[in-house]
Amino acid sequence: MKSILLVCIGTFLIIGCSTQKETVQNSDNSELNIYASSIFLNSDFYSDVIPVFEEIFNCQIKLKEFNNVQSMFQQIIAEKDSLEVDIILGLDNTLSAEAISESLFIDYEPKNLKFVKKELIFDKTNHLNPVYYCNLAFIYNSDAVEEPPETFGEMQDGKFKNMIVIPNPETSSFGRSMLLWSVSAFGENGYGHFWRSVKENIFTVAEDYNDAYNVFLAAEAPLLFGFSTIPVYYSQINKTTKYRSIIPQEGGYYLIHGVGIARSTKHQRLAEQFVEFLLSEDFQNLIPKETWMFPVNKKVELPYEFKLLPEPKKNLNGELSSRVVQRSLKSWIKRWKKIMLD
Repeated sequence: MKSILLVCIGTFLIIGCSTQKETVQNSDNSELNIYASSIFLNSDFYSDVIPVFEEIFNCQIKLKEFNNVQSMFQQIIAEKDSLEVDIILGLDNTLSAEAISESLFIDYEPKNLKFVKKELIFDKTNHLNPVYYCNLAFIYNSDAVEEPPETFGEMQDGKFKNMIVIPNPETSSFGRSMLLWSVSAFGENGYGHFWRSVKENIFTVAEDYNDAYNVFLAAEAPLLFGFSTIPVYYSQINKTTKYRSIIPQEGGYYLIHGVGIARSTKHQRLAEQFVEFLLSEDFQNLIPKETWMFPVNKKVELPYEFKLLPEPKKNLNGELSSRVVQRSLKSWIKRWKKIMLD
C-alpha cells in the first residue's frame, strides 16, 4: 500500500512540476537538513513523500522528526548557537512571535504566497510562511452526547461535568492555541472567568495532545478539544460517523503550521525552492487527502467531506496581535494554571 501511494504521489508531482524540476536539477545535489513536527493523523506522510522530494529537488533530504511542535521548538532553542539545519517545518502561529524574536529564520517571501488566503499569513515579515492549518473545534462522540454545546456558554453547563478532555497550554502547542482562542473570545480580563466556570466539566488536562486524544478514543470522556477534521478521518478510515465536530457560535480560531528557512542554512537557494514547492498547488493538493488538514493554497479544491465540516461564523485570530501574545502569553498561562491546576 505504501509503495503504491509513493508511486502515485511521485507521478502526480513530477508531471505537475516538470518546469520546477528542471530548475531544481541544476542544483549541486546538496543535502537539505529539515526539522519537522509529526503529522498527527498520518505517521507515514514524510516517509512516503520524502523520496519524491529528493527526486524533484535533486538533493538528499535529511529529516529529523519530532513528536510534537513543543519538543521541536525546545530543541531548536537549545541548539540555537550550533544549529545545523536548513528548513524548520511545523512551527505554528502560537509560537511564531517567540521564534522570530530568537532570530531563528531569514525572511523569504515566496512567489506562491500570492495563492495563500490572506487571513492565514500570520507573519507579515515572512520569516514563517503558512503551509497547512486546522480549525479548532470540540469533537464529540455522538453515541454519548446527543446535544453538544453549541456555545462557550453552554460548555459551562453542569450537564457536561467531567466530560471534556483538553491539552495543557504550558506543554502543548495545541493547548496553547486553545488558551489563545479563549483569550481572543473573552478578552484578557474575561478568559479567567470562563475557565473558572468550565473547570468542573474538565475530565482531565493532558500534557500532550496525543494523550488527550487517546483518552477520548478510549471513551473515558466524550468531548475533546481538537481539530475539526477528525470526523472526516474516522469516516474514511474506520467507516464510523459517531465522531462529530462543532465550533462555538462565538467564533473560531485557526492553528496554522508554517515553514521557515533557518538562519543556519548553507543552501539558501535550495531551501527557497523547497518552500515554494510546499506552497505549490501540487503539494497542497496532498494535504487534505494525506494529512486531513486544510491546505493554505486557495486554488486547491477541497474534498467533498471537508465542505461539510463546520466553519467558524467569525474568525478570532485577528483579535490578538503577535506583539500582545509575545508580551502576555506567559502570564496568561500562569493564570490559567492557577485556575485549573491548583
